[in-house]
Amino acid sequence: MSRKAKPEKPKAAVRASAVKREPFVERYAQPLLGLILLLALGLRVAALMDLNQTIYGDFMLWDERVYHELAVRIANGTYSGRGVYEFAPLFAYLMAGIYRLFSPDIFYIRLLNILFGVLTCWVIYGIGARLGGRKIGLLACLLAALYKPFILYSIVPLKEAPATLLFALTAFMLLLAIEKKVLTPSGLLGLAMGLLLNVRPNAVILIPVLMLLIVWNRYKNGDVPRTITAHFGLYLLGLFIAVSPFLIRNYVVAGKFAVTTSQSGYNLYLGNNLANPDPYYRPVPFALPSPVEQGIHFTIEASRRTGKTMIATEASDYWTQETFRQARAAPQAFAWKVVQKTFVLVNQFEACDHYDIGFISDFARFFKLPLFSFWFVFPLGMATIMFRLFHDRKARALALILAAYAATLVIFFTSARYRVPMLAILIPYTALGGVELVEMLRRCHFRRAGLFAAVILAFTVVEFLPIQATDDRTAYFNTHAIILNSRGYENEALSYWRQSSEMNRPFSAFANLSLAQKYFQRGLIREANGYLDLIPESSFAAAPKYDIKGDILIRQQKTGEAIQAYEHSLAINSGQRRTLSKLIQIYQKTDPRKAVALEAQLKYISGFYPVMQKTTETK
Repeated sequence: MSRKAKPEKPKAAVRASAVKREPFVERYAQPLLGLILLLALGLRVAALMDLNQTIYGDFMLWDERVYHELAVRIANGTYSGRGVYEFAPLFAYLMAGIYRLFSPDIFYIRLLNILFGVLTCWVIYGIGARLGGRKIGLLACLLAALYKPFILYSIVPLKEAPATLLFALTAFMLLLAIEKKVLTPSGLLGLAMGLLLNVRPNAVILIPVLMLLIVWNRYKNGDVPRTITAHFGLYLLGLFIAVSPFLIRNYVVAGKFAVTTSQSGYNLYLGNNLANPDPYYRPVPFALPSPVEQGIHFTIEASRRTGKTMIATEASDYWTQETFRQARAAPQAFAWKVVQKTFVLVNQFEACDHYDIGFISDFARFFKLPLFSFWFVFPLGMATIMFRLFHDRKARALALILAAYAATLVIFFTSARYRVPMLAILIPYTALGGVELVEMLRRCHFRRAGLFAAVILAFTVVEFLPIQATDDRTAYFNTHAIILNSRGYENEALSYWRQSSEMNRPFSAFANLSLAQKYFQRGLIREANGYLDLIPESSFAAAPKYDIKGDILIRQQKTGEAIQAYEHSLAINSGQRRTLSKLIQIYQKTDPRKAVALEAQLKYISGFYPVMQKTTETK
């Protein structure tokens, strides 16, 4: 006699039972994601409100001003570049679009960057979810929401917020492109890559890397050649759609299909100049560090050295060759510089060229909050990647694009804002590694947990190695003093410049210039000369040093010595129009024939400058 079969539960009841058994985080992933994104938004708005209470709130720093002025000209139709883009153009066009919609107020760009910052957290959730499920995605999103550099670059009008978002999108689309059978992700990957290229030109190295990853992973998926070709073609199509407007514009204006900016050669030289003992960016004596004028002075110097008038792209090629020449002439010194730059890439010190979180937290107290920083994310994220390399193709793919991007920073130079896109990959792996470590301990896998902890410790040691110049904060004191001085707080500015001068680090030279100029204006010649004498002859501030010395000597009616000082300044940096103009004025009274020759030289030098550029120079 057979048993009676048990009646089956209704399908709806089965689904309800499955939902009840599903972990809380998985069951409420979408609401939790929404809450985390609201937290990210709230933190960024709070940080912006705090920053706006400081002197940094309505003051545009160096690159910020360049992009703002370029965007204003694009928005009102007066921009007419005559060569290959000097700066990555996409961010300027985004700014111009906002200015056309509203008004040329930099505050709107801060709000736009907050939007980019929150979207970055969302995309990082997607990366984490692809790596380890929704729980990992939510934890990664939370880490991104609480990551201090992400918050900082979400509220300042620099291009790091869109750069990080596009890097994260590139990583996310790569994961989809190597997993999904549909073709769309490959096209979107190309589109994201092309947009990233026009925000961060050094990302050009990722173009062939992504090509290789698409082909290899589609092959490993067992796709037929026709399907592989379709994915490859869609990637190229998306890439072409993103870059073609800028490629076509460069060709029409400059007659050249330039993929990157015209300043890549200058930056390569700056990053590998063996006269600079530090592994970070330092200016050179023959070019003022102004973002607008630096490239022009590099072009003038290349023209002077070769005896041939060059355009920006030709000069860029010259400085690339000059870098290779240095490497061949001193291979050991060059190799040591590369090693140093590799270590500073992963150093816990957030070397900046605009804002320093530690310094600015003295004024914007929001950044005193104990949120996440690079020192925590890097070792755990890297250890997790290393542990998964040999059995997880996603880890291999993301590690490859992470390494390729990192290599460009070693080749050129590193700063906190240049490496911040890398965290779009490191943060999801930090979340994954943290969960896996807890799981190892819970399951009593102590040997594996110990090995994992040892790798984490090794990366921690590496990021805390004492590397030259990782404690140099003089640039931030100088910047703060400049803003104070622009607000009329001259005595407070002098205090910060003095502190920078007393630190006796590379950027102390700019503090000494400012102090000398201030004391000279007050008629305190001895004090002014005292600060100028602190600037060594090899300093990148030597040219403006002799320019100010010339001004002092003119006031003292020592015309002959003033001429020598101005000529010495021009011998160091021949692109200084203002210094040349002073010399012309002297010779018009003392030697008219020489004045005529110098006027011809000034006309020649002025030909390197854009027509729209002001004639004043920034120190």
